[in-house]
Amino acid sequence: MYRRIMLVALFLLVFGAFAGQAQDEITIFATVGAYYPDEPTENNPNPPAMMNEIVAEYEAANPGVNIELVDTPANISGDQWRSTVFNGQNEPHIIVNNYIRVWQEQGNDWYVPLNDYIEAPNPHIPEGTPGAERWADSIPEVVWDTTFHTGSGNQYVVTVNAVAVGFYYNIDMLEAAGIDTEFDISYSLWEDWETMIAEMGAVAEAGYEPLAMSMSTASPYTYNWFDGTSLTSMYIDHIESWWEPGASWHALNQREFACAIQNGLISANDDAFADWIQLLADFEPMWVDGYATMTWDEAYRLFITGEVPFLLGNAASQTLNVTRDADFNWGISYFPPVTETTSAHAANNESAYLVGGFTAGFTVTDRARREGIEEQVVDFLMFVTAQPQWGRVVTDSPRSIPTQFGLDVPDALKPTVAFLELPIRALKDPDPRLSRRYGEDHRRLMQEFFTEQIDLETLIAEEDRLMTREARVVIAENEWSCDFQME
Repeated sequence: MYRRIMLVALFLLVFGAFAGQAQDEITIFATVGAYYPDEPTENNPNPPAMMNEIVAEYEAANPGVNIELVDTPANISGDQWRSTVFNGQNEPHIIVNNYIRVWQEQGNDWYVPLNDYIEAPNPHIPEGTPGAERWADSIPEVVWDTTFHTGSGNQYVVTVNAVAVGFYYNIDMLEAAGIDTEFDISYSLWEDWETMIAEMGAVAEAGYEPLAMSMSTASPYTYNWFDGTSLTSMYIDHIESWWEPGASWHALNQREFACAIQNGLISANDDAFADWIQLLADFEPMWVDGYATMTWDEAYRLFITGEVPFLLGNAASQTLNVTRDADFNWGISYFPPVTETTSAHAANNESAYLVGGFTAGFTVTDRARREGIEEQVVDFLMFVTAQPQWGRVVTDSPRSIPTQFGLDVPDALKPTVAFLELPIRALKDPDPRLSRRYGEDHRRLMQEFFTEQIDLETLIAEEDRLMTREARVVIAENEWSCDFQME
């Protein structure tokens, strides 16, 4: 703990040292996520490099403007890092962000609304290219719709990437165990959820723990992914009644889900909810021992070292790493659909639902406004994300699927494009469904159930209280009306 505190303190000290810049100069601090141009190491001999070139070009065209790329600390969670820098008012001017986190944090006034900027021309996009006359036109409307924060009426995120979650699988291990590695359907090894569990069970009978994943407090993401996509499937016949008027299929916002709870459209006491819990309980024996405290890096090492045949991960950002590290034949599969073979409540379900998609983008922080350099910061963001620059970034280091019009998908990521054609999950990660507190308490309850600390009856009762309480809180805090939903 002492080392962690000291590292954060050192980061803030170094970061704050730039605050004394000359009055006639501007320094813009920016995170760039997986594209940070790190120094080569033995384990990573070819790190991303293009951002250095992009920065140099912008500085040359804008004398007096200095760009400092910030590498976020790897030893603390992203949530903890953001809280630290924002509370110390030392946040970078531009931060790579998941729109779900932005939705959770926008009430802190940490982020600058970008509504007016995305309606204006982007001077760094060539004439005749989508976005030159209206920045928003460079990115498909579905991306803006997905990340738009309906509660505030603001767009905070410019999302130039798409990501695709998937199961990495060790072909050599599976074939040695007599397991078929041909896809049953276009995007998955398995035709349905029941088949997935049966085939992973065969792997377990062959002496292996099947699936490396994490449900730890620090990195609960892999659990969150199948929590949301499977729950969507169990309520397939009801979700349309939860939407705001005129909406088509989409990821539900907090208001819609909170009001669905308040109006009795979903409850932990539903038969469908109980079937969903059973679905996850049947899947849980396939997860590696220690998943409740395991980090992503630990799960990754289990797969790379050949100890487990499956790893659930972000196929966009991790495929280059797997390509570099794996000394075996491997592939990437998506979740299978949940159908009537698993539950009557999914009888009308025909598809799996996308985890990932248009999740991560760039945000401009309030520091830009406080320091009076908001327009310059947005101009740099326009420059970085314009197709001529961003195309070079993703070509140099293909760690995501570009969303902008006119850019090609890197070869390494083309197998995941089929995943992006699936409809997005209606129920997102537990945290943004209602609140971060709901997400944390929900995962704790599910862990206690999986590890037999509580029984099904207790889980349902506690989950019902939790859902009801958090729905009531977020509705009251936002002064929302719920009369738009059918009773």
